[in-house]
Amino acid sequence: MSKKKFNKVYSQEVIDTQPVFTEGNKVFVKNKTSFKSNPKDQWSPIKFSWVSVANVQDSLVLE
Repeated sequence: MSKKKFNKVYSQEVIDTQPVFTEGNKVFVKNKTSFKSNPKDQWSPIKFSWVSVANVQDSLVLE
């Protein structure tokens, strides 16, 4: 029985994430400065548009 050697390849890509929450139709992101300097969390609104699942499905192209 022969042994096979396998090379492992790991991705170097990292997904940068941030805490967010929604209230009504608004989306807020946690300010990075609030992590260390201020014990109280500070949140800022961001521009965001909700897209329906039907619109996303219509724009997908299957190959």
